[in-house]
Amino acid sequence: MRLGVRLLWCLLPCMAVGSASHGNDVPALLGVYKLDDQRLSGETAVIADEASFSDLNLLVTVDTTGRVIAAEPIDNFEKLDPAPALALVRGWTFRPQTFDGKPVNVVGRVGVTYRKRPIPADTAVPFPAGNPADTLITLERGACFGSCPDYRVTVRGDGLVEFDTGDDHFKGTAAQVHLDYNGHNVLLPGRHTAHIDPAAAAGLIERFRAAHFFGLRKEYFYNATDNPTQVLTVRIGAASKTVTDYIGTSAGMPQEVRDLEQAVDAVAGTARWVDGNAQTLDELDAAHLDYRSRGAVALAAAAASKLGGYRPAEGVEALLLGLVNRGVPLDARINGQSLGTILVQAAATAGSEALFDKLAGRGALATVPHAILDQAFARVGCSPGIARALVKAGADPHLAGGDGTALTALRGSAPTCDARPDKMLEMARALIALGVPLEARDTLGWTALMGCDSPELARLLLASGADPRARDKEGTTTVLSTDDDRVALILLRAGADPRARNENGTVRAQAIKGHMPATLAWLDAHGIP
Repeated sequence: MRLGVRLLWCLLPCMAVGSASHGNDVPALLGVYKLDDQRLSGETAVIADEASFSDLNLLVTVDTTGRVIAAEPIDNFEKLDPAPALALVRGWTFRPQTFDGKPVNVVGRVGVTYRKRPIPADTAVPFPAGNPADTLITLERGACFGSCPDYRVTVRGDGLVEFDTGDDHFKGTAAQVHLDYNGHNVLLPGRHTAHIDPAAAAGLIERFRAAHFFGLRKEYFYNATDNPTQVLTVRIGAASKTVTDYIGTSAGMPQEVRDLEQAVDAVAGTARWVDGNAQTLDELDAAHLDYRSRGAVALAAAAASKLGGYRPAEGVEALLLGLVNRGVPLDARINGQSLGTILVQAAATAGSEALFDKLAGRGALATVPHAILDQAFARVGCSPGIARALVKAGADPHLAGGDGTALTALRGSAPTCDARPDKMLEMARALIALGVPLEARDTLGWTALMGCDSPELARLLLASGADPRARDKEGTTTVLSTDDDRVALILLRAGADPRARNENGTVRAQAIKGHMPATLAWLDAHGIP
């Protein structure tokens, strides 16, 4: 007989009370924040009659073998039919979990995407035949409330590729507003041409034929805001078909259309202009760019901005390495800073060891002002080697800036070692060894231990002397600031205040809301209301 989540929770207090004198006994059930990250197999989306802009959240219980033994919907604000999602997650498998070295059952939230049942293309509509020289495929991408690139690219049947960032895309729409405020988000704006193998262009045309492109609807529109618009157009002689995609997969658009958009980019090689990569260098070499020119310096600075951003595109590091190797002047000034300083900051933020080492070898690190070194260290990416090199060059690891320290950044809104727990621990050990203060505060007034959702990191910080009783000005403590049941239990065992409260309530109230059965069991065993 399988026990549901609620039944397991009912058993917990009795089991915990019986072992109250053994503070390290493993609970019967623990909550895991970001349980999604522990999933090993299973699709994450269902096809339904109605789509949802946000995932349906479910609470699932996983046994010690990684099987789902219970599931129930939570936060179903859009009143979706949960049956498809429940059937889906019951087939998932997870990485078996341990706590204190022993296998445990765990419970946590997971998300399932609801996609609207696709409206199939009308296969009776023929795909026109035509001469490749008179065939073209155009993809337009519009700006969004974010860093979406805005451009138009056309692939002709004879292999000619035309790319441009003209300012006439999607006039009068939200995309135009976003473009005005956020720019094109393209590394090399303007007009560019290239030539590809006509066989690649022919293969792309065949993909459109196989998707019955001319039998698709003209528009797939989902009523939400601030997303990018994509428009595909195929012209073969006098025949033409345009399909507009605005969050289309949530409005019945077949996934094949989104795949076609990506295929156009891949065949055209738009990444060389949008983000930058080794192919960009080939074109610059062919154009005999003077790598010591102001244009080359501006290009390097723009590429550095992309490298230092959140989730930098693959390939931009190779572009920057190539520019440095080709002699772009690191002492050139841009907005009061040397290019070398700009590149060092970007490499440090991205944790790009290859670029950082190259710059250090060219003497750029030695010219970076101490204040900038301090800033780079506070924002250093997931690289212990770069952190140590910055301190050796003069960065002060004891300073805490307005955003906190490199240690608090490990669990910030954009964690520097995201999805790399082993690397995160290695980084934390290095930062602690370098002297980063454990009790330094970030903009929230939180220490590195506050807001921590990693049991391994919490144990490391505590073993290094972090204060489990730390709190901010609003009364939020280490326990009240974590979303992970395991971390909360570790903190309570270490002496965190179980009676703390803030504007969101008591430890117990937040444990109930956050699905933390082990925390509730600990509170019950210790008579904490």
